Amino acid sequence: MPCGQADIRDSYVRGRRVMRLRKRRVAAHRPMALLESAHTSGTTFEVPAANGLMLSQSVGRPFRYICDIGAGRFSGHTQPGDFVAVVPGSASWCRVTESARLRFMEIPGDLARACLERDPGDPLDFGAIHAGHQGDPLIVQGLQALWQELDCGDPAARLFVDSMMSALVVRLARLAHRSVGADERRGGLAPHQSACVIEYMQVHLDRRITLAELAGLCGLSPWHFSRCFRNTHGCPPHRYLTRLRVQRARELLECTAFSITEIAAMTGYTPQLLVRHFRKATGLPPGKYRNLFQRHTPVGR
Repeated sequence: MPCGQADIRDSYVRGRRVMRLRKRRVAAHRPMALLESAHTSGTTFEVPAANGLMLSQSVGRPFRYICDIGAGRFSGHTQPGDFVAVVPGSASWCRVTESARLRFMEIPGDLARACLERDPGDPLDFGAIHAGHQGDPLIVQGLQALWQELDCGDPAARLFVDSMMSALVVRLARLAHRSVGADERRGGLAPHQSACVIEYMQVHLDRRITLAELAGLCGLSPWHFSRCFRNTHGCPPHRYLTRLRVQRARELLECTAFSITEIAAMTGYTPQLLVRHFRKATGLPPGKYRNLFQRHTPVGR
């Protein structure tokens, strides 16, 4: 847990709304740890964004809470063992209405992606799993077993820790697959939100557009917006934006005399990036595409 672990420890020390660290167990062979915190009734605490997949489990007595782990605010009454899963890169906060104890563990992103055979840039998005607390018995027991074995340094414990983390990731993917049908039938963008976002993309193709900008147009968190956008358009925002940029580049190549470098700037790319994305979308580099499809009388600059 190179980034997440340090950030969480740091929040205990200098955060405004801090967590009270009770215990910590560190893996002997991996840069990761399980942290246990205690919170009094009415406490609101924050957890900074981590590089990996963050799991937080309730231990001790049941308690009520209000929180946001990146997919919008929700509330509930959690029982001992219940957990939430936080997408990599998502900061979260929680307010407990009774005294509570929680454990936090970050599964390294590279390990999780390798288990699921996903690309290095995969967001590790498990859909509806991130929209509330869960009580799957296999994951509950796995997290509790990890707490017992994590700080043991013998070879058997190291093998158990790696195997259990892999099992947790695969189980989360299975749970997400079961709920994907219902999740895709709801939670999309409203028509006016979708139109506003697409228009914004088209107007600003010549510069960098961030996910936070697009999410702000709809009044949603970046993670929640990304999920809604994908449910509406069938692909993530960045992929849709790439399609718009390649389409604009095609139009400019066909109808103008602008150079490749100028067209790259107009579509928010460096020349090298334009060539890469254009070739991937059309099967041809921009120069060859222009030679094949340039009109006889191109429009002037």
